[in-house]
Amino acid sequence: MTERPLGKWLNLRMGRDPDIQPVSVRELQEWQFASLRQTLFQAVKNCPFYHERLAGIQTGAVHSPADLEKLPFTTADDLRNGPENFLCVSQDEVARAITLASSGSSGPPKRLFFSAGDLERTIEFFQYGMSPMLKEGETILAILPDSRPGGVGSLFAESISLLGGETVLPVNPSYISTLLNLLLDSHASCILGPAIQIHALARMLENKGITINHVRSVLLCWDVLPQTSMQTIARVFGCEVFSHWGMTETCLGGGVECHSGSGMHLREPDFFVEIINPATEKQVPDGHKGEIVISTLSRRAMPLIRYRTGDVGCIMPDECSCGLPLRRLGAVEGRLDDGIILPGGSRLDLGELNNIILAHKDILDFTVDYHTDELALSFKLDVLPGSKPSPQIKQLVMDYPKIQQACANHNLKISARLANQDGTIHSGFGKRSITVNPIKAGNL
Repeated sequence: MTERPLGKWLNLRMGRDPDIQPVSVRELQEWQFASLRQTLFQAVKNCPFYHERLAGIQTGAVHSPADLEKLPFTTADDLRNGPENFLCVSQDEVARAITLASSGSSGPPKRLFFSAGDLERTIEFFQYGMSPMLKEGETILAILPDSRPGGVGSLFAESISLLGGETVLPVNPSYISTLLNLLLDSHASCILGPAIQIHALARMLENKGITINHVRSVLLCWDVLPQTSMQTIARVFGCEVFSHWGMTETCLGGGVECHSGSGMHLREPDFFVEIINPATEKQVPDGHKGEIVISTLSRRAMPLIRYRTGDVGCIMPDECSCGLPLRRLGAVEGRLDDGIILPGGSRLDLGELNNIILAHKDILDFTVDYHTDELALSFKLDVLPGSKPSPQIKQLVMDYPKIQQACANHNLKISARLANQDGTIHSGFGKRSITVNPIKAGNL
């Protein structure tokens, strides 16, 4: 018998009795690659993009991770240049289309299509993934966007209702005071949402001297926070802190921890993950960081084959203590395009700045702009009401060795000023990043 919800989910997805012992790692991988070969067959047959891209390739000979290297990659630019060419079904069978704006200043958006079955499988993953964190009759404060039918907020709320729970969905994730009131009024036993919002919520609770004892678990999405922030969240809420990874390309759900710090069990019935060296485009061994690449196994409307996500992570090399055969993703450390190159050649990424700035007890959130024409880094700080930590933050940033060197040798300028001081923050839904303001045409 297995009491592990993800183990039951895996058995059900593989057509097995949910209460028997899950399959071995080898058996799971054999099943995955049988599913992948079927996906490849359907993609070549029904999808204009892959009909052309995979022409002449023996897709029926893909039996192992090593065989995947025979297949070409799919990129975000491919999705932008012709999303309809990825469709394997008629438009009538598309239950949900999601448009993702380009991260740059121009260029067409990415557009993803999902069938009703694709969305149902996401609801199912949310249901079993959340089962250890929520009991029947309990409430979850879910800081998620899009409560419209087919949106992530709506899908998540439906999964919680299947567990006999209730979901509270805030309208605006930037109003931390409102989130605090919702948490207190709902007596939520679980909080899910962007890591920066939950960091800010913990800082505000601590500042107000409010003690709560009804939160039993916190699940962080999107951002990666420094260890000090994770410790603050765990201490203030007095509970375990779990992590989730996902993106629209994974049909929103991607991987979730079975217990705090365990690594995120991947949604392996629905996609296979490779980690590649982004420079050589070759697979790297488990335990080594690289770019996360996914191949969908069950996606009906819009399959993706060897899609380069741009996220950076690694597959954990050891087995989880829970005994599940699902591989685990270690902490996703950001995106390949997250960082900037400082004058002098050093690379600086948002994670480093998080470590410096979010450790300060008065900081709820911050934004950073890099002005390449002026060689200037400017920080806007969202702080607790009444606090004025700008001088300390500026000094902490200037003392960081990479930045200190760029200031001393290349005249990099640093500024820090207060932004929101009323309990609101700049960040909304989605991932934070460094904003780069390029050299103006007149300065070339």
